[in-house]
Amino acid sequence: MLISLSLQTITMVTLTIILLVSTAFALGDTFVPIDGIFHLKTRCERARDAATHGPIGAFIPTCDDDGQYTPEQCSGSTGYCWCVTSTGQKIPGTETPPGTASNC
Repeated sequence: MLISLSLQTITMVTLTIILLVSTAFALGDTFVPIDGIFHLKTRCERARDAATHGPIGAFIPTCDDDGQYTPEQCSGSTGYCWCVTSTGQKIPGTETPPGTASNC
């Protein structure tokens, strides 16, 4: 049995496939699977992912198991640490040199 498809049908199917593939590709960096369910990445997770693709020695934020900023952030290249707010903003006056305990 020969199936005859119109050019319009083939075009619509092709465009639908392209849309689905491009959407899945674009969202691949935005969603993270947790217990088999995809969730939006948090601000910290997105910042961490972006920094890992940046220049060598760039600061890479640390996130907790829930994807939130850990209260203490440290530079891997300098060893300095500082306290941050829940949104990752540095709290002025909290920077400590390498080997010094912070009080976050």
